Amino acid sequence: MKRNRLIFSTVACIMLTSVLSSCDDRSVSNLSEQKATVSTKVQGKTMGTFYAVNVVGGYKGGESALTDLAENCFKKICDEISTFDKNAELAKFNEFKSTEPYEISADLSKIIQDTVYQGRRIDEATDITVGPLVNLWGFGINKRNDNAPTEEQITEVKKLVGFDKFELRFDGQKSYLVKKDPNVRLDLSTVGEGLGADAVAEELIKQGYKNFMVNVAGASRSYGVNAEGRKWKLGIEDPTSPAPKLFVPICALDKAVATAGSYRNFFKDEKTGTVYSHAIDPKTGYPVSHNTLSVTVISDSAFESDALDTGLLVLGADRALEWGEKNNYPLATIEYKDGKPVMRHTKQFEPFLKCGTENTAN
Repeated sequence: MKRNRLIFSTVACIMLTSVLSSCDDRSVSNLSEQKATVSTKVQGKTMGTFYAVNVVGGYKGGESALTDLAENCFKKICDEISTFDKNAELAKFNEFKSTEPYEISADLSKIIQDTVYQGRRIDEATDITVGPLVNLWGFGINKRNDNAPTEEQITEVKKLVGFDKFELRFDGQKSYLVKKDPNVRLDLSTVGEGLGADAVAEELIKQGYKNFMVNVAGASRSYGVNAEGRKWKLGIEDPTSPAPKLFVPICALDKAVATAGSYRNFFKDEKTGTVYSHAIDPKTGYPVSHNTLSVTVISDSAFESDALDTGLLVLGADRALEWGEKNNYPLATIEYKDGKPVMRHTKQFEPFLKCGTENTAN
């Protein structure tokens, strides 16, 4: 998966920064009848990264039950979209070397439809066929040889990349994927963390919990308040610090937050000394070369934020911010300018920076 991490003030298990202060000095009196001093916190690994869940007021059944809830949610998603587990639905499709229709589940069909929709909104900068390019550059399942691929190799692999390289068909209640080339492969890892955060959050909501935070690496969902009765506070990581370090604190305000960064996963070509980021532009076939280091997107679902942030990172800060303003999204970028990180954001992002419990996000 990706990438940059969101830094959490109330989830001590995340080894990214010291514990941050609460959002606001004023307590929220209404804890929805849950005890302010009790929380159930669990952590673990999923999708090649980490997760953490914090339920204020305690979770019925305690840590073991909450762990089961989270890992059952993650397993369902991995069983659908994993490209590493040969028994996963998407992995089986990728190994299907044919252009005949391949039947898939309704859940996988919806994930693909929604991800393609989000990608088309941002000039197809998020492209679920980009996997072969990611592998070619050594950021996927292929082992990197520390040398950049040749232009000829990139041109050849690009023949498998693009939304026109596959088709989703429907016949009654059944869904089918069709490859235009038997070697086409799909990769949904860019939305896996968001899907995981949403799945756990929706299950907690269904069970009646009103104050919690769910984090899967760079994607989060949170509602209500923390154990101190204050709005949940997060932090965007400083992309220029060798060690995890807070750049700016934000409040989630009952929204989903996802951050994509281009600065933790990279390699230097041994021959040329050029540094290549893992953020691949599906149109050029090359890693991005601009100075945008991270993009943070806030929306109603972690899936949506996750589906947008990587593509907006590929587009770069100027185009990302322009898109955010035009489409009314809270969005922030960090760029490397004049030897230091510089943050810019849309006007819709401002309430999340104020971190006051009186603020609401529209």
